[in-house]
Amino acid sequence: MVRATYGVICLLVLGLCGCGSHSGPSAAQRGNEAFKEGRFDKAVEELTYATSRIVNSAELYYNLGASHMELGNCIQAQDAFTAALKVNPDYSDALAYLGQIYFQQDKLPQAVESLDKALSLTTSTELRVRILNTLGLLEARRKNPSLARLHFLRALKENRKSEFAYYNLASLYRDDYRLYEESLDNFEIFVRLVDPKSSYYLKAKDNIKRLRNNLERTRANEPDVARRDSPKASKLLQEGVTAFSLKQHAKAIKAYKEALEADPLTFSAAYGLGIIYQQQGNKNEARNAFKRASLINPGNQDCYYRAAVLSIQLNQSAEGIKILDKAIARSPFNPTSAKLMSTIKYAEGHYPEARLYGEFYLTLTPVTEAGRKEYQKWVYMLPKK
Repeated sequence: MVRATYGVICLLVLGLCGCGSHSGPSAAQRGNEAFKEGRFDKAVEELTYATSRIVNSAELYYNLGASHMELGNCIQAQDAFTAALKVNPDYSDALAYLGQIYFQQDKLPQAVESLDKALSLTTSTELRVRILNTLGLLEARRKNPSLARLHFLRALKENRKSEFAYYNLASLYRDDYRLYEESLDNFEIFVRLVDPKSSYYLKAKDNIKRLRNNLERTRANEPDVARRDSPKASKLLQEGVTAFSLKQHAKAIKAYKEALEADPLTFSAAYGLGIIYQQQGNKNEARNAFKRASLINPGNQDCYYRAAVLSIQLNQSAEGIKILDKAIARSPFNPTSAKLMSTIKYAEGHYPEARLYGEFYLTLTPVTEAGRKEYQKWVYMLPKK
């Protein structure tokens, strides 16, 4: 658990509470020092006494709540954070912790309300990352992996070295998306960032080992592509390119197909087929060709984009989302994917989710982007809930 950052406790009530060793301010000071030294029982004792003498300090109640959190006393912490919010309803740190407690209690609507409000109030990168990670875990629990992923990506947008955002993404890709290569990539980033003394470090190392073994077994069972005739494929590919340039599409299609038969990993042949079929209006064949090209070269974002758009045009939004899921996992900060996902969510009537993806797109594009103002206006018209 990340330790809370202590604020400066207001001491305006010195005249009322006295200034001796048994005064509220003195107890608050001793409690703060005990917390910093890791003596949380002592911190709770002193801060509890301080709150009996000082009743108008939101920071004092917050500090008491943070001390209880370190001891695992969630009920007492909840009471302290609630008291802090009665004094200052916009205390973002207290709202964030209260949202975390609600999440642990499985009171998800209350958790979302507290966390969303905290997120809207704070400018602290550290706190925003913590809130977004909690929101992601919350959405994963609610079986909404798309929103969970978006929150984890937003956390990484705030801080690219947010180690637990990588861990959470890795777990999400493994369990909900079955994207094992992408899960492996994120676990490997996590172990490079996290303190090796963390218990999660060993968990991640174990996941890396398991994922590598599973991927090796999967590749061993794949159809044999060792029978590759690269020279023949190259010759046929060139024939296809020449035929395409001469607008001899039937001849180009034949050459590209034969090139893929000679070497199933001829990316340009699969991509070329997609382009021709798309120009001919054969959307289903074009989509399949671009999907095949993306399997050959998983890093090519254009293939995912074309295949997803064609799926939407074929009224197969579920397939479009599946394609975009892979695209986002491969290139999480590609604005085109975020914008297209927003479009699909809007078409499905999932307006709050469409808004979040639209807002994420806006964070990925420069303010000078053509059409950005009009798009932003449309996004902000969508409901938040």
